[in-house]
Amino acid sequence: MARRLPSLNALKAFEAAARLESFTEAAAELFVTHAAVSRHIRDLEEWLGTDLFTRTGRGVVLTDAGRRYGGRLTPLFDQLSEATREAAAVGDVRQLKLSVEPAIASRWLVPRLGRFNELHPDIELTIDPTNTLADFRSGEADIGIRYGSGAWPDTEATKLTDALIFPVCAPKLISGRPHLTPANLVDFNLLHESRKQWWADWLAAAGVTGVEDWRGTLFQNHLAIDAAEAGQGFALADQMLATDALLEGWLVRPFSFDKKDHWHYWFVRGKRTKETAPVRAFREWLMGEIADTNRKYAQLTGQRPNAVAARPSSS
Repeated sequence: MARRLPSLNALKAFEAAARLESFTEAAAELFVTHAAVSRHIRDLEEWLGTDLFTRTGRGVVLTDAGRRYGGRLTPLFDQLSEATREAAAVGDVRQLKLSVEPAIASRWLVPRLGRFNELHPDIELTIDPTNTLADFRSGEADIGIRYGSGAWPDTEATKLTDALIFPVCAPKLISGRPHLTPANLVDFNLLHESRKQWWADWLAAAGVTGVEDWRGTLFQNHLAIDAAEAGQGFALADQMLATDALLEGWLVRPFSFDKKDHWHYWFVRGKRTKETAPVRAFREWLMGEIADTNRKYAQLTGQRPNAVAARPSSS
């Protein structure tokens, strides 16, 4: 007898929203819009003929039916995920070559790769940390993670997330000065990453005058953030490169102003190339990890998670 089931997308949206008790956090986890989650859940409620959430002015609250249904669905999704991992692990080891900028690799990607290896033991990653975009046609890499405009020749680039730029420093650097404002940067060394224009742009956006934005050491490959952790001054960071250090207490973010950069983080592969199963597995895992980082940064700063998350889009 045929199974009578609602849409899988609707079930996924509801399970995430019920587990997290938030449409916004469910949207970030699933890498879709808040509106998409809301629409899927309304469709599911119509299919079931019962309300799963009560909508209030402050958000949503599970109904008794919703709580029972969500409690049944989560273990089923866990079992489905485990079965999929076991099926994918049967057979030959599959190779996947990844080109990634050194800053992203060392400060964000590498500490998380253990989770990908656990999920996909059949996929063997080769990581090439380089600032040069790989030639995908020649087989230098299968995929890449880049920061920039997304307009690279012979590539398809999917936007992963926006970048929010903000100053960071070591806690010891500002010990005893609890009420700093951006104007107080005149008293500190500025640490520059790749080019000095970034500090000039941030100071102008924050409305700060009187700070000599050209002074300070010029670094490459995220070393300005390392120097900031060592207490050598203030560096500019973004939520991808600094959230872990902020959570660990190695860095602090003394000012509340974030500047949204005109560049973004991108998932890149060769133009008109087929998305293989290993590529899809890595892309979906990557998007989930980025959503988690954005959610943690939003919790640190009191922002909404979808203020920093980006929806998939191709250029």
